[in-house]
Amino acid sequence: MEHNPVRQILLDRIVRDGPMSFAAFMDTALYHPEHGYYRQPQRKPGRGGDFMTSPELHPFFGNTLARQVAETWDALGQPHHLVVREHGASSGGLAYDILVALRDKAPDVLEAIDYRLVDVNTHRMEEALVAMAEVGFGRYVRQEDPQKISPEAGLVLANEVADALPVHRLVVRNGEIRELMVGAEDGSFVDVEAQPDADLLGTVSAHLARHAVHLSEGASFEFSAAAAGWVESIAANLTAGIAIIIDYGYDATTLYRDHRLEGTLRGYWQHTATDDPYLRVGDQDLTAHVNFSYLADTARDTGMTVLDLTTQGDYLTRLGLGDWLMDLQMQPDIAVDEYYHAQAATMRLIDPAGLGRFGVLGLGKNLPDDFQPLGFTRRTFADELADL
Repeated sequence: MEHNPVRQILLDRIVRDGPMSFAAFMDTALYHPEHGYYRQPQRKPGRGGDFMTSPELHPFFGNTLARQVAETWDALGQPHHLVVREHGASSGGLAYDILVALRDKAPDVLEAIDYRLVDVNTHRMEEALVAMAEVGFGRYVRQEDPQKISPEAGLVLANEVADALPVHRLVVRNGEIRELMVGAEDGSFVDVEAQPDADLLGTVSAHLARHAVHLSEGASFEFSAAAAGWVESIAANLTAGIAIIIDYGYDATTLYRDHRLEGTLRGYWQHTATDDPYLRVGDQDLTAHVNFSYLADTARDTGMTVLDLTTQGDYLTRLGLGDWLMDLQMQPDIAVDEYYHAQAATMRLIDPAGLGRFGVLGLGKNLPDDFQPLGFTRRTFADELADL
């Protein structure tokens, strides 16, 4: 198999400069301007062809999120201009499903929508804009440069974005936190244990102490320092409204329990998972479970309000996912196979053993004091998991 050029780029950098953090390795493997996994021109089905995300499973996912958009519009006083900013928008499938639902159910909201697509892959952005123009949504949608986002009121969506933020790999040795760096040996990548950077160590130690997490000897875990900067940018560019972050992960107490302390970093390639991050560098996706507590802590520190941390199953159910299935059932000309396909997809979206177990973090900023979004209950994530 021919190697992606980014593999040699990384090897050369390590030989020249010495071992690098895994966060730097992951950032280059996924986001190198030309060869990174998420930057490549080839269009792949699903998430890079490697696993299926909720928006790709069925339009009902986006249709249901449209109600969150409408709720936000109403909470902000039904403005004439409402920005919906979607991070990781890819080819615009989720945006399309949201806009279709607004067109059919809330046309007044649709007329206020300024839908911003944010994605590092310019090829997917071009496809999305062409597709939107073809279906008549071109005037509602535009691309937004991730480096040139300006503060606006509205709604921020990020579905399966946070899990691909670069992570540091850490391990507990003799009661101290050490970092697993990436070295090179005989043309291959190898783990190299080292003392963490002082700032990183301080951040990790403070976070673990804040949540009373005790790590056992030999525990391996990941930590995304980059997540803080990402959440801070969301807060800085949202003057008022809601941010919804959906991903697989847990609060810190649940994430760092002993049975997960062999690490959650995984590579995905053609629907096959591996725990070897050095395979197919640049051609396989790399993800790690999201630490929702760290995202929530950062949001609070920036002045945002944590509305809730719940599961996707509970969130979509409360937001009215089932209404779409009932509407479909009432259509006189609905084909049986189409209905059963939609029914099966609905079950998968809320399945507590699958997508329904994903976390949904709701963040608010400058919202009315009495506003309580329909999809959230203010119960703890642990409460939701205990009910599954």
